[in-house]
Amino acid sequence: MAIIDKKIYEQTPKETISWKILCYAIILSFSGSAHGFNTANISGVLAFSPFKKHFELSSMSEESLADWKAWITSMLILGSCVGSLIIAPINDKLGRKWSLGLSAFVYSVSAILMSANPGGAGGRAELLVGRFLSGAGSGAASVVGTNYMAEIAPSAIRGGLTASYNANTMLSVGLAYWINYGALLNLGGSDAQWQVPMGVQALPGIILIVGLFFVPESPRWLLSKGKSEAAEAALENLRSLPRDHAYLRQELYEIRAGIEHELALSPGFKGFLKEMASSNVRKRLALVMMMQIGFQFSGGNTLTYYMTSILESIGITSNSFNYLFAGIYGMVKFLSVLLYCLFIIDRLGRRTGLFVGSGLILVSLTYITVFLAVSDKSGEISKAGGLAAVVFIYIFAVGYSFSWAVAPYIINAEAFPTKIRSTCMAICIAWQYLVNFALSRAQPNMVLAMHSWGPFCLFTCVTLCMTFYAYFAYPETKGLSMEHMEELFNMPWYRVGRASTKVIIAVRAEPTLDEKKERGINVEQTEDAGKPRTA
Repeated sequence: MAIIDKKIYEQTPKETISWKILCYAIILSFSGSAHGFNTANISGVLAFSPFKKHFELSSMSEESLADWKAWITSMLILGSCVGSLIIAPINDKLGRKWSLGLSAFVYSVSAILMSANPGGAGGRAELLVGRFLSGAGSGAASVVGTNYMAEIAPSAIRGGLTASYNANTMLSVGLAYWINYGALLNLGGSDAQWQVPMGVQALPGIILIVGLFFVPESPRWLLSKGKSEAAEAALENLRSLPRDHAYLRQELYEIRAGIEHELALSPGFKGFLKEMASSNVRKRLALVMMMQIGFQFSGGNTLTYYMTSILESIGITSNSFNYLFAGIYGMVKFLSVLLYCLFIIDRLGRRTGLFVGSGLILVSLTYITVFLAVSDKSGEISKAGGLAAVVFIYIFAVGYSFSWAVAPYIINAEAFPTKIRSTCMAICIAWQYLVNFALSRAQPNMVLAMHSWGPFCLFTCVTLCMTFYAYFAYPETKGLSMEHMEELFNMPWYRVGRASTKVIIAVRAEPTLDEKKERGINVEQTEDAGKPRTA
């Protein structure tokens, strides 16, 4: 099988890589679709004449209008930050399934609120509330969705299945652009031009709510709550294997051993706080939060939010072309992430995609920076140079989709122990949205203060620095079970990246559960961990 590492594939029963697990991942990936739609549609909607008329934007001063537009973009991110934090205790208490369903419900309701807005000055405030709730729903879903996918995926294809979140995000970004383009061509002059793009974004939430009826709960969460029988049934469903199969028993053994180890080290709430403060977990938090900075300062989200303004800066002012360009840009990102999921992440590894993608980003951003700086100084925009800039934006999309668009989400879903995974993921996602909020809110002012080329120069420099950091700190986790992540972070942070391959080789050499029994190693205690006790 070409999509995953040959050695890992040989060790994985073919039944585990089934259409069933792929369908489950596709359903859960709509948590990414929620983020994609509400991120991408706003840039086009803000430019529609019926939208401006409905909300009486012409009566606002230029300064007030610019400030309101910045808030309408940023309110989504602020809501995402709040939603990602609120969902953490719910995710631990109610489980992945109910938490994701709740997130999808809030998101769907927000889309209805925004599309049914009465308009006028009062409607502006309601729209801001709708954007906040939309962000809260998609932000919560981004925590639970990636967590859920990583916990139910077989280790052989965990990277690809988790990255399907990003693939659906990019697909939805592209679809949002195309819906805006279709609304521009076919719905001009009526409120439907902006209501349709706003209302359509409820669909991912509805699909999630319906689809969750068919997806089993995370076995890791069930075992952490002592629901051993339900966990075994869920894993049997997920792996399409009988309970007495050696592969399934080995996976159950590793999950139970990990949970037992966590409970022995840090029982109760005090233990939870102690584990959160441990140097091992601090290293993981620092890594993921640094990767989130790299994600935001690669410039990908800024390009999405301010696509129209950026195209104008390189001399492209046609509205219809801008929407068409944005639609193609979104589809290039989707196809690139899909290629990454299918042929790179679980075959060549996370680090390979990250460094190849970073190289493409740096080349693209360098050209765009130089082009804008020269144009700014001369006061003229070269047509040939502008067309080349368009090509480099598409090259950027490919590089971004191979690297910083996916790497932070994957390591966030993989890195943390079961007991504190929801809390740590929520902290890191909230941090990502805070950085995103600050950057998107500052972007219009950055252009004024730094000229059109300044932000791209900043993105180039930060991406270069973060790529060097990732070389030392970002681990290869291809084929590694989530319970073995502990071993990666017991070494200094600057050795994690380069030493991770050795850890994977060492883990693969460890005896399986059956081999331990053959050698007379006592595994009964760990096999029984998580099972309910009877008097």
